[in-house]
Amino acid sequence: MSEDKPRPAAWVKSADGIVQIYANMAHITWSLDDIRIRLAQLVTSDETRTPGPVYTAVAEERAAVTFTWRNAKVLRDQLTQAIDNFEKTNGVIKMDTKLPPSTP
Repeated sequence: MSEDKPRPAAWVKSADGIVQIYANMAHITWSLDDIRIRLAQLVTSDETRTPGPVYTAVAEERAAVTFTWRNAKVLRDQLTQAIDNFEKTNGVIKMDTKLPPSTP
C-alpha cells in the first residue's frame, strides 16, 4: 500500500462472538447524519397460519443497523460488486419471481 493512503482497519473477532441473522425484508429510514436499515423475516401471522388464498405473512423484526452516509456508500459499492460477481457466475437474478397459488 502506498504511504499516502490510509490502511484499512484490521478485522478482529469479538470476545462476545457475532449474531447471525437471516432477513428477507428491509425498511430504510434516514437523517442528515446517518441511515438506518431495519431487517425482518417474513413469517406466518397468527391470523392466517396455513397457506391458502387468504394467507398473510408478517415481517418479524430481527435487527437494525445504523450506518454513516459514508459507510452506506461503501456498503453500496461492495454490494454492487458482489451482485455483479454473482451474476457473472450464476446468471441474472430474477426480480419478477412469483409463487404459484396454493391448492386446498
